Order: sequence, then structure tokens, then C-alpha cells
Amino acid sequence: MSKWLKLALIGIAVALWPWVSAMGSDSGLSEQVIEYVSEGQPILWRDFEKGQPADALRTGKEVEGKTDWGANPPTSFWGIRQPGWTPKLLNAFGAPPDLTLDPGLREPCDVHLGLRSVTPSMSLGIKLSSEPDFTIVTAPAATPTRHFDFEFHWKHRVPMAGEKLVVRALGKPLYLQYVRFVPYVPAKATRRVPEQRVTVMQEKGRHFAFPGVAELQNGDLLVVCREGDGHVCPRGRIVMSRSTDRGKTWSPREVIHDSPSDERDPAILCLRDGTALISFCTWDSWRREPSLCAKYAQETARMEKDGWGKYSGNWIVVSRDNGKSWTAPRRSPVFSPHGPVEGPDAALYWVGERTVEGRTAVEIHRSADLGQTWTRHSEVAYCRPYGQPLTWEYWDEPHLVFLPGGKAICTMRVEVDGYVRHSYSRDDGKTWSWPKKLPVWGFPQQICRLADGRLLMAYGYRREPHGIRACLSSDEGRTWDLSREIVLRHEGGHGDLGYPYSIQLKDGRVFTVYYYNHKGGDCYIEGAFYRP
Repeated sequence: MSKWLKLALIGIAVALWPWVSAMGSDSGLSEQVIEYVSEGQPILWRDFEKGQPADALRTGKEVEGKTDWGANPPTSFWGIRQPGWTPKLLNAFGAPPDLTLDPGLREPCDVHLGLRSVTPSMSLGIKLSSEPDFTIVTAPAATPTRHFDFEFHWKHRVPMAGEKLVVRALGKPLYLQYVRFVPYVPAKATRRVPEQRVTVMQEKGRHFAFPGVAELQNGDLLVVCREGDGHVCPRGRIVMSRSTDRGKTWSPREVIHDSPSDERDPAILCLRDGTALISFCTWDSWRREPSLCAKYAQETARMEKDGWGKYSGNWIVVSRDNGKSWTAPRRSPVFSPHGPVEGPDAALYWVGERTVEGRTAVEIHRSADLGQTWTRHSEVAYCRPYGQPLTWEYWDEPHLVFLPGGKAICTMRVEVDGYVRHSYSRDDGKTWSWPKKLPVWGFPQQICRLADGRLLMAYGYRREPHGIRACLSSDEGRTWDLSREIVLRHEGGHGDLGYPYSIQLKDGRVFTVYYYNHKGGDCYIEGAFYRP
């Protein structure tokens, strides 16, 4: 190679370097060993015969399909059956005394109850020996000919040292088949961690949470979030910050909406035609806390005068000038914190929960006029109303993603065990499969469809080590690669964090925003850049 050719190639490389650097020659992720607590081998416990008081127990014998309790059984006792189709079954007859069960465990555990109902309205009470009150577990309705087996996730990561279980009969006894303990044990794993993070909004004494992000047609990045005194208070408002240099620096925040009540959970979306919209809700949940009503006496008096609920609702504001001005709020019949998405037909589709005939329905509503009017598109699933005993799953904070070929995915947060549920549609979201559990733990979750067809799911990790995580799917959400889970953050001080939202920028990078905290610090908005 001649001297001049070498010099020419060097010159070309130097000229291209800023562009190559900007585009990123690597993933922006480095491997790091993360210490955490992992779920250990489950322990299936059925030693009911060790319960106390011992004289309240009887073990029955199965004779030709019936249980023989021996001669002259008392009217009230705890019976242990061995019916064959399950190794053991604990049931109450009459009004026996509370039964104490000692599993002899010390490590923190998740506690699951294996239960069976055979008639309507079966229930039992259960508590840890250190607790003052019983949890009332009520089964889904069954009939003598249609029995119902289910597992109830009762406790999450509860310290078991010195603890016993206390079971109480409630008149319509629910069969207890087993107690499944899932211990937590120390572990280490190598995970991918972003190298580039940026603080978007942070101020001492202020609580920033629930962010959303969009890239406008002019290249600006807009981040919206809720700002308040704390996680719940009447002074919540929707604020926005802008970056004109690809996320390096951010403008002082500006207020988008602030009513006398609490604005929460904003999201921002840039449509294909350049229109931007911000969704949020206004909620007076702080009224349920007497201490907050007393702390914010002036706001409480204002709401009592104006009427509780006057400002509540689900809203959209629209901008056609790159976020410089916004319309008056437009009302929506449903809500979820990640907001509506743009469908294949350029209409808005918003999945959320609403109460329908005494049940909570996860529904999709459609708008062809930027939220001025809405029509019901479909029902994804339904569950018991919010606040009812968590025997059944309550699907919350759903998120909708359209895929090519008329397919769509809806993911949902579940409080019972923290694992993501998802439903699948093959007809543009008109009909849906029943929700199934994914092996992904974390909430709430949001999915970003990447340019190469992969799906990136980000979620808050609200157990130790508290943080933000993400994983990828290469088969349209059927499976998720947790072996290469991305850990965006893992040093959080407590569980008030998360609500991540990811977009893929025009330069190919992913930008994930979330709210985060450090021990003793306030919650703030941060973002991470990387190439998954």
C-alpha cells in the first residue's frame, strides 16, 4: 500500500470518526457482577398432623370414596383427609379452635397456599403468629359437581424466623392442600449495565415520578413526569423538560397541567404525522389518608367546597408545534400510565381498566380524532374489582403493543405475585387470549418494538436490589431472554421507583427513562442510553 493511500485512508477514518462515535460502535452496555437475592428451591409443606392443639385434629381414613373419622367424632374438629388425588387435605368441621402450624423455617420466604373449593363462598382465615389480624381468603365460587383448585400467593418475602401459621375456621371451610414456601437465598449474576446515564429532573425536597419520553420530528427529546411533595399529595402536577442536543442537557421544567387535585402518571407520544400528545390522570386518592388531609388543610377545604372528584379524570392534551403549546384537556374513558399508542390505521388505542357491571375490565378504546371522542374497541380480560381480597389476580396498568400481521400484545401488572401477565391477539386487538404468566418479575412494564423486530420490555424491580431492568424477546413476546437481562439500575434505596418508558431514537440507540432513588434521597428522573 502506497504512502498516499495510507494517508488517504487515515483521513477518511478521521473524518468519519465523529459519525461512527455518535452512532455507537458498541452496545453501550458493559458486563457487571450483580449481588442479589434469588428464589431458592420451593418447599412443599403438608405436615398438618403436627398442628396444635393436637386434640383438635383427627385423621380420617378413605373407605369406598368416603372419609371415616372414627367412632364418635366431635362436632367441631380439624380433619386431615388422604383422598388419593392429593396427598393430604386439611378441612374444618363445626367451629374448632384456631390451629397453629409450625413449618420450622428461618429464611425469608414467599408463601403460597394450595386451596380447593367445592361449594360457593368457601373461606378461611390465616395469619402469621406475630400478626394481630387474619387474612380472609375467599375462593372463587364452586359447586358440588365443579370443584376449583387454585394457589393463592399470600406473602411476599416475609421473614419466617420464629414464625408459625395460624389457621381459623370461618363457617364455610376452604380446603387447605399444602403450603408452598419459596425461600430467598443470596446469589450473584453477571448482567449487562448501561454505561451512559443522564439526570433529567432532580431537586432536593421534590418528588419526581412516572416519566414518559418522546422524540419529536425536529429531533428534540421531551420528557414528562409528575412533580409533587411526595408519592401521594394534592400538589402533584405534570411537568416537562426538553433536550435539543440528543439528551446531553435538559431545559428547566415547565408546567403542562396543574389542577387543585393530584395530577399523576403522564405519558407522551409523538405520532407519525408529528403531532404530540400527553396523557395523564387526575386523582384525589390523598383524601383517603387522614394525615394528608390534615397536612394539606387548605387543599382539603378547597376540595370539600368544590366537591371531591370534580377534577378527577383521564386526560389528553395535544400539540401541533413540537410541544410549544397544548390544547385544553380532552377526557378518556380508560387510563393506564403509559398512555395510548398509535395503531396501524393511525388512530389512537388506549388500553386501561374501568368498572363494568361490578367487575374490573381491561378494555381498549379507540379514537380517530386525537381523543375528542372514543369508542370501545375490545375487552382484553376482566377480574375482581380493585381492593377486593387478592384471591384472584387483579390486572393493572396494562400496556398495548401492535405487531406486524394484525398481531398485538397486552401486558399487565399483577400485585399478587409481581410476575407480568400477557395476552395475545391475532386480529388487530379485537379478540384476546386469556392472560398468562410470564417468567418476568417486575412492574409496571412497558414494551418498545425495535427496528429489527425485537421487543424490549422494561420494568421496575421493586425488591432487593431495588432498581430498573429490561429484557428482550426475539419471537414477538412468546419468550423473553432473562439470561441476558439488562440491569439499568440496582442500588435503589427503596421500592418507590420504576415506571420505565423506552423509545428507540433515530440514531438507533434506545433511551429508557424512569424514576429512581438513593437511600435517604428524593425520587428523581433519570435516563439511560444503550444499544440492546
